[in-house]
Amino acid sequence: MKVIVSLLLCMFTLSQVVIAQENKEQVAQTWLTENVQNLKANQSFALNSSRAGLSGETFRYQHTVNGVEVFDSSIAVHVSKKNKVTYHSSTFDESIETINTTPSISENEALQAAITALRIEGVIYQEEVKLYVYNKLDATKLVYRVTTMSEFLIGYWETIVDAQTGAVLSTNDISIYEKEKSAEPQYTGSSKKKAGKRSESVGFSAVANGTAMVFDPDPLTKTLNIYGGNYSDNNDATNADLDAARTAVTLLDIEQTGSDYRLRGPYAEIAELQSPATGLFIQDSPDFDFTRDEQGFEAANCYYHLDKAIRHINEDLGITLVSIYNGGVVRYDPHAFNGADNSSYGGGSLNFGEGGVDDAEDMDVILHELGHGLHDWITNGNLSQVNGLSEGTGDYFANSYKRGLGQWQTSDPSYYYVFGWDGHNPYWPGRVTNYTAMYPGGLTGSIHTDGQIWATVLLEIWEIIGKDKMDTAVLEGLAMTNSSTNQQNAAIAVRQAAIDMDYTCAEIDAFTERFEARGYVLPPYSCTGCSISDIEATNFSACDDNGTNTDPSDDFFTADIVVTFENTPATGTLDLTGDGTASVSVAGLVSPYTFTGVTLPSDGEAIDLTAAFSDDAACLVNESNAGTAPEPCSALGVADIDAVLTISLYPNPVDDTITFLDVTKEYNATVYNLLGQKILEQTIDTNANTLNVSNVATGAYIIKIEGYSDVLKFIKK
Repeated sequence: MKVIVSLLLCMFTLSQVVIAQENKEQVAQTWLTENVQNLKANQSFALNSSRAGLSGETFRYQHTVNGVEVFDSSIAVHVSKKNKVTYHSSTFDESIETINTTPSISENEALQAAITALRIEGVIYQEEVKLYVYNKLDATKLVYRVTTMSEFLIGYWETIVDAQTGAVLSTNDISIYEKEKSAEPQYTGSSKKKAGKRSESVGFSAVANGTAMVFDPDPLTKTLNIYGGNYSDNNDATNADLDAARTAVTLLDIEQTGSDYRLRGPYAEIAELQSPATGLFIQDSPDFDFTRDEQGFEAANCYYHLDKAIRHINEDLGITLVSIYNGGVVRYDPHAFNGADNSSYGGGSLNFGEGGVDDAEDMDVILHELGHGLHDWITNGNLSQVNGLSEGTGDYFANSYKRGLGQWQTSDPSYYYVFGWDGHNPYWPGRVTNYTAMYPGGLTGSIHTDGQIWATVLLEIWEIIGKDKMDTAVLEGLAMTNSSTNQQNAAIAVRQAAIDMDYTCAEIDAFTERFEARGYVLPPYSCTGCSISDIEATNFSACDDNGTNTDPSDDFFTADIVVTFENTPATGTLDLTGDGTASVSVAGLVSPYTFTGVTLPSDGEAIDLTAAFSDDAACLVNESNAGTAPEPCSALGVADIDAVLTISLYPNPVDDTITFLDVTKEYNATVYNLLGQKILEQTIDTNANTLNVSNVATGAYIIKIEGYSDVLKFIKK
């Protein structure tokens, strides 16, 4: 019986989850239907992806023609935890014409056209060929979009091939670079072999923890020094001071195949993506202990920071976020760009150059490039560089981590540096997060310069509400945006994420004040303060007689109490009083919160509970009927007790009607079967002293008279 009940409960719980998901999707679909009308013939929107997060769920609808996706024409609809549409973003292109969507060339022919146009040689590490309706070249066309990453051509390249004629319409490097890039294709070598696909990664049979010596975050921050003297690159040379600036760390979950260890784990893996070819540093020891003059140092340093950052987001912040490429694992080449001083993100891969200070030695560079990846993945490939939005996002995540270590003080210029080891030196000036330009007047048109506006204002809010809350709001806000989102609309999205995650009024006010002070125009929002909207009792246990089977006054059961609230006070506790008591600290508290296993009286009455925040006297709510408690079970546990009440009954056994004798006042009489299930209930008194049991099945029953622990028994014929 217990197994059946458990299965039914599991099925019920799963059905509730499905219903909740359907409700949010239906809310989004209804909004889309009401707000997008007059589509041209054979055009529609289809759900392309959805992402559930801490602030709700974002649904992305792709514009289609005859079922073929229109490139970069979509609508994202965000539904909050309260099932309200609180944000939407759109790249919907209404000028798209309905065209013939049957291609005349194959995907392979399109790929070969791209290989020829880009003069690709050697190994193709990554490729995708997809059919689109395309309107970026002044007319609606059917095209293949071919993306490639290859051995000797630096970058992640997009080639647009006419799907009817096979003509190459455009080529473009769509990688995102740390510094300005060359407009022309850059090749690092050549091969006499034709272009070919790379071998698929071989799975590994075990994981192990390794160790390494790394810069965390960099030697200048670790020692509170500025660039110069022994704290200089000096052509990759090391010295005692730079060696001492390293930190011993654990490399979690790296690949072990037999006796070999490789820098490959659940979130990141080393790869050979560009020249120079320095190897994968596979070794027979899990100890990746290198000094900075050895190539293995950058390999281990990069793995550690990538794994730590992505692991923190997923396991500590509770945001599910991994690469949308390569099976969820970001690939990185710690020695790329043929030695040049630049780094990039593209197609789920990171490449780090070696000019000046090796980029993979500086945590700022690693997390900046990863920041582009986070932006790309959380928008399902809809990253935006409008106003340098993604550049500022990368700068933010790099500086957020470094500030969080607490090394530099706000009075130190280095507190605000991005690329504090790689830049701010004779090689290049780096960037800052105390940039004074205003939005939009201070925009220059350079994405790397303009991104500093976005990074600076985000970190101003960071200083007020803290690292983890700000990191979470930035990611959850960006998740609502798309490829055309500018800084102002991103600011609206980030604040909305904070609202939807029930940040306090003071915290939401910080978003509003700092964003508006920087020049962004935000919709009016009035924070209503702390409020508790609902108390619900669920997951009831059976009644427990507390070891006294003749005394129902101490019968109890347990239940989970779910409290829904918003705008939590910054300090104190959430307290439950009334029929049950419990308390929890507000630190990290997220609505709705479930108090599990709360003890309540098993009296068959409505459950009366009050929820209140200790540090906000006005923030409380009473629910006089949070559910109905089970009936007492003590009297039902008595196997065979002769009636000792003054009340008696006849006839017994009975056919149809029981008559009660010696009734002197009004009583509530309840009939139970021997399983403890209530069969019927009726009030009796001196004038109405009969009970009709004609519809009761044949068997033995007991009658409990309210106010007495003893029971009456009868047999129904």
